[in-house]
Amino acid sequence: MTIKTSKLLACALLTLPTAGLAQDISGAATLGYAHSSISNGGGDENAYTLDAVGNFAFENGWSLALNGTFAHVDPDGGGDVNISDLGMKLQYRTYTGAMFGGYVDYTDLDGNGALAVSADATSYGITGGYGNQLLQAEANLGWTDASVGGLGSTSDWMDYGLNVAYTPTENTKIAGHWQLSDLDTRFGGTNLTSYGIAASHNFGSGFVGFGGISRVNFDVANVDATSYGIGMGYDLRQVSNVPAQLSLELARTNLDVSGGGDADVDTVRLGVTIPFGARGSNAPLNSLADSIMAPRHNALSTLVDNLY
Repeated sequence: MTIKTSKLLACALLTLPTAGLAQDISGAATLGYAHSSISNGGGDENAYTLDAVGNFAFENGWSLALNGTFAHVDPDGGGDVNISDLGMKLQYRTYTGAMFGGYVDYTDLDGNGALAVSADATSYGITGGYGNQLLQAEANLGWTDASVGGLGSTSDWMDYGLNVAYTPTENTKIAGHWQLSDLDTRFGGTNLTSYGIAASHNFGSGFVGFGGISRVNFDVANVDATSYGIGMGYDLRQVSNVPAQLSLELARTNLDVSGGGDADVDTVRLGVTIPFGARGSNAPLNSLADSIMAPRHNALSTLVDNLY
């Protein structure tokens, strides 16, 4: 199964007439900039990103969630990297809080010679879980069709995931995920695993704090990537009529490569987030914390989202 970006965009456009029927609409868009410095002479890189999410909830229990990420990464020495990541999830929620549905995700990573890997992955599957005001838990089971440089011309794998969120108050959210992609490659079977935990808290007076830590393990390459970050956001509506949040995040990713080649990537991220609908103050969409609390449905896409 192969779904190209244009087809996903077309599907998203077809859902626009349903917005007027939705009982509740929420979402946000974040325009971001990130500067990263890579240790051991790895140079610097600049990333320009646009992230957006939208959720349309209907009176009959159905909801439609859309998300998209677009990034242009400009490393030293040329060879820009372009990333696009689109997703759609249709879900039904019963009056008891039980949830079930299905999803489609598409990720395209074009290394343009700057990276050793370029990837094109389409994921699709089913979800199920339970949620109330205090606790939300959702599991996913799916499949990914991909073309990944270094793993063979095509690769197919199974995806398993669990995402749990705890909301003790309306101002605090703690969430974590575990994603396992059971890859079938030309090297044989291997696993790509992502797990992490993050939190956000609204301190009042427009200030929001957020932070998280995640780890990704790629068995076949003997590579581990540990990312952690902390940041702060400020709601401009406290001092103006501008409906936007400014944010700053400091993050580091430690790459542990078997046989040498370890490196640290230090990143400073800036963001301008515009919320709409009922969405409150949360971590900005370009933050590590948000990528941990709202992961993609396969470990490869989640890794890319953690980095950018």
